[in-house]
Parts: sequence; structure tokens; C-alpha cells
Amino acid sequence: VPLMLSSHLIRVALIGRSALPLSPLRPLSISRRVSMPIRFDAIPGGSFALNDGNDVPKIGLGISRIVNQDKLTDAVRAALKAGYRLFDTARIYNNEYMLGIALKTALAEQGLKREDIFITTKVPTVNEDPAGGTELSVKESLEKLQTDYLDLVLIHYPRDRYTGNDDDERNGPNRKIVWQKLEEIHARGTIRSIGVSNYEVYHLAEMAEYAKMVPVLNQCEYHPYNTEKLLRRYCKQKGIVFQAFSSLCWGNQQILAEPPVKAAAEKYGVSPQTILYAFAVSTGVGIIPKSETPARIATNLHDTIKAALTPEEQRALLALNKGATFCPGCEPAECV
Repeated sequence: VPLMLSSHLIRVALIGRSALPLSPLRPLSISRRVSMPIRFDAIPGGSFALNDGNDVPKIGLGISRIVNQDKLTDAVRAALKAGYRLFDTARIYNNEYMLGIALKTALAEQGLKREDIFITTKVPTVNEDPAGGTELSVKESLEKLQTDYLDLVLIHYPRDRYTGNDDDERNGPNRKIVWQKLEEIHARGTIRSIGVSNYEVYHLAEMAEYAKMVPVLNQCEYHPYNTEKLLRRYCKQKGIVFQAFSSLCWGNQQILAEPPVKAAAEKYGVSPQTILYAFAVSTGVGIIPKSETPARIATNLHDTIKAALTPEEQRALLALNKGATFCPGCEPAECV
């Protein structure tokens, strides 16, 4: 999920420096827990089977833009209590450290263990030393999240998001370097699964030339105004789980007033926003709704499960497609 950040935070994230005192870079240690698949099929909402044998919950908590420790801890408490087991963050969100504290606190309070949850984070593609930057990003994510393994690490965007440009000839070579570094770290045992975000068909197809592993997941903007039919079809053919961000169309109000959305909301007794979440899940797409309000966090999970859309309702919502992205500055289709 893209995030508008100050230039200072962007520099911190991309250069690989941290506001926290961290130990010198060392090879990542191997966690013996990584070798055993962890199942999430019995949790509320269920899970998707990944192409590497692991599971990922269908519904998770997104935490982009939550940068207050108390609010994040309360959100994690509410999420765990409601039944969430997936937590989605990223290096550029600047809140991995806070999520680590929140999880340590809330897991202990609720008698849960690290292996009871699924943590996703994302690393940037950087033009300056992409291999070293990826190594450092993963190392610091492990330290900030207070864990010895990560369930899923995604390449956040198919180019250097903040200092590069769509036509930069380094984009393709750097994507290759970052992916191969993630494969290397995965082989050491500290990452259970690896995937991508904001990748179009072109970006995925080129990976066949160099990737030893097929991405397990592709996280992209997805809602009735941007249904990504061809991209989802390609991912399905390759065994890549499709996961949505910006399920609410980046706060667009027009989509909430669309007749098929309103009709479904009335039928199931839920909000129009919930129908947008249910649209994704009903069409086989994972979601990571973001909220810091405990009551809404629970509602986002349970009402989405409640509103299991029929094939006819799904088709009516799919017909709203405009083929347009609404996330500011996020146009991965333009990236070579």
C-alpha cells in the first residue's frame, strides 16, 4: 500500500538507516520454526493455500498510517480478540517497531504465541545497492518486529518508488536483484514466504527468466472500479494468491452509492464499505482492511464473513469496473 511520507522518512527508509540503534549487519539466523507449515484454515474467514505449502489468512489487519503506539496496541488487541491472525505492515510505514511492541503485549495478554499469527512486511526496491538494501531491510524488520522469522516479505513496488521513475532502465535489473536476494534470505530460513506488490502481468512474466521461486502472493489495488481481470487470471494460472489493498477505493464516495453496492448492503444488513470488503473475499481475493477503531476492526471481519455475495451480486459489482486506479501516485502499469 503506498503511503505519503515526509521526505525525511523516505530518506530513512530508502537509504536503509534507522532511527533506532541497531546492531551491525550480520547474516540472518535460521529459525527452526520456519520449516513446519503453520495452518490458518480454522480461523474466522479461513485462509488461502500458498504455492509453497504455507497458508495465509484471507482477512488481515492493515496498519499503514497508524503511527501512534497506544492506538496501534489497542488495534492489535481488538484484532486478536476478534479473530484476526494476519498483520500487514511495511518498512516505509515507519511502524514496524510499534507493531512489534503491540504484538508482544497483546499476544501475552491473550495467551497466544508468535506462531499463532502471520506477519507480512514489505521491502522497497532501491536504485542504490538494491541487494544490500534488501538485506538490511529484512534484518531491521526482524529486529523491529521482535521476531526471528517473517511469514511473508513482499517487494513493495516494481521500481524505486520515491527516487526513481517509471522509465528508468534500472527498474527491471533492480527487481531481479531484490527478488534474488529475497530468495537467498528465504533459503536461510528467516522468511517463510516471498511475494510481490503492485506487480502487473509484465512484471510477473519477466520473473520466469530469473526466479527460482514463483511469488506466493501479489498485493494490488482492487475494488469494483478496478477489478484487474487479466492480472487476476494470470495470478490464478501461476498459483499466485491475489490480495487487495485500498478495498474502499481510497475513500471514493461515488462507489458507495452505486446501486449494486447499496442493494447488497441492505440485503445483508451491513454497511456499503463492508460490501466492498465482501466483494473481494467473495471473488477469491484477500483483504487487509485498515482501522484503528476497535469496534470497526471487529465489524470489518465478522460482517464481511456474514455478507457472502452470490454469483449474481458479484457479477453486478464486477460490471462497475472502470479500469482505473485511485491510490494517489500509484500507477504500476506505467513502470517498465
